[in-house]
Amino acid sequence: MNRILTFSLLAAVALVLAMGMGGEIVAADNATDNATDEDSDVHSILDRTAGENASYSQVEVVDDWYNEEADNLSDDDQQDVEAWLAEAPDPADRLPSEYVRAIDSETHITDWEFRNGEFVVHVHALEETTVTMAESADWEEGSGEYRTMSEDLSEGNNTVYVDTFADESDGVALSFATELSMEEQRGPYISTGSEAADDPFQHFGGTSGLFSGVAMTTLLAALAAGIVVWQEDSGVVKA
Repeated sequence: MNRILTFSLLAAVALVLAMGMGGEIVAADNATDNATDEDSDVHSILDRTAGENASYSQVEVVDDWYNEEADNLSDDDQQDVEAWLAEAPDPADRLPSEYVRAIDSETHITDWEFRNGEFVVHVHALEETTVTMAESADWEEGSGEYRTMSEDLSEGNNTVYVDTFADESDGVALSFATELSMEEQRGPYISTGSEAADDPFQHFGGTSGLFSGVAMTTLLAALAAGIVVWQEDSGVVKA
């Protein structure tokens, strides 16, 4: 009976040890597979893309991998990777030196203009993304329509053209949103500015309209006064 109990205990211990070792083997295999996949991706970038033509994301992948694996590489391999990185663009230079407004932390409006009912917007993107734009304006009371559209942006500099239903006299504006800007809970706009903001006489037809009206009123008053004087001189009107 004791022999049977001892055998059972030994079998249970062996089973537990085997399961533990099996788990460690599986974990080790997974880690090896992940490392192999990463190595494969890096070697694919190094073999197929010249450093000077690499994207910022490719440079970051190679740089991170090299920082971890440099000690495991031969001297020749280290020199090859370092030479590739020296030719590659510096990820620190990804942000434009000057920009008008940030759409999100990775996408920036670098310049824009409005001409002939169309916005021309220059956008720099650190990564590929999609930007959605919507037109707005200082419209009169009532109903109407506005332009809305989405544009796929590639990494780097992009130019976007947006036709608008409003014109510059309406104080037309354009708002922007990306998936990342929604996560960051913000979004920019660009605007030609409303004439109403610069013209306190907007309800009188604007500054030009108001002074045109004043001039016409003055002219009519002078004409009426002239008629009265003429009538007095002709004896039609007696004092």
